Amino acid sequence: MKKTSMTDIAKLAGVSVKTVSRVINGSSEVKPDTKKKIMEIIEKEGYVVNLAAQGLKGRKTKTIIVFIDTHGGSYWSIWHNEILNSIFKEAKKTGYKVVVSPSSATGVIGDETDGFYLLKARLADGAIIFDNKKDDIRLKYLYENNIPYVLVGKLDDDKSYYVDLDNYKAGFIGGEYLHKRGYKKIVQFVGSDDFIVNQERIKGFENALSATDVEHKTFSGVDSVVKAFEKAKQLLDEETIDAFFVSGDERAIGVYRAVHEKGLKIPEDIAILGIDNIVISEFLYPPLSTVDQDTSGLGKTALKTIVKQIKNEEVKQIQISEPKIIERESS
Repeated sequence: MKKTSMTDIAKLAGVSVKTVSRVINGSSEVKPDTKKKIMEIIEKEGYVVNLAAQGLKGRKTKTIIVFIDTHGGSYWSIWHNEILNSIFKEAKKTGYKVVVSPSSATGVIGDETDGFYLLKARLADGAIIFDNKKDDIRLKYLYENNIPYVLVGKLDDDKSYYVDLDNYKAGFIGGEYLHKRGYKKIVQFVGSDDFIVNQERIKGFENALSATDVEHKTFSGVDSVVKAFEKAKQLLDEETIDAFFVSGDERAIGVYRAVHEKGLKIPEDIAILGIDNIVISEFLYPPLSTVDQDTSGLGKTALKTIVKQIKNEEVKQIQISEPKIIERESS
């Protein structure tokens, strides 16, 4: 059976091949009624876009891979999800397709399930990379093969382009805020300290409290709700704590559970401060105080920056917004 071609679709729709191409590539230049008609014909005829052929012909597939670290099998959090939503929305505006792939800074090149194979085969034009680490082997490959990429998170070199939140300041103002509120024994929870974002948050927190009389500790590797619950429960059984500063609002849910199981009240007995201001933080009880960072702006800027790179336009390293305290009832 003969495969349906783009020319066949154009004839059936009574439009030019160029118009069909615009619809397939997500162009906003086609009238909604025409686009609907073409898409209905494409679906009816079972037409499949040949991405490989598109890439060979135009040297661009209009596909971007978003890499997220596997995080020990838990992959991504609600924070990642909110940024991905903003990336998807911005990609739709620009006509780019987005493929999300698990990935690892230490074991990606030989893993057949990793979206890196699409980049190596030139079936994608560039990459957005979350959760980067020092000596990330993905970056070495991308740089050496001249494949456009943007990091979500700062890297201290002059050849990588990144968009980033001020994670040092997020850690600093969190520690400073809890100190000013009068808390004297504060525990910080962060995820793996292999990730640069967590290293920055730890450094900011430590610097905010180093010259004060506040007793403070940081525990890394607390990278899930379950681990936050278990670690908080352990600490509350062993000592008295005034406040928890949790890197990631989602993980703060585990701390809430541990505090309630201990028969303590928030904030009368223990204050809790998160980071990220994800949507659910306002709906916890009591509502969670948090360090707000512009996650929506981060996703949009990452997408815009990678598209500029793909088009060989001038780009730069960008730091997004100033973090700020959103004070609610938990502190």
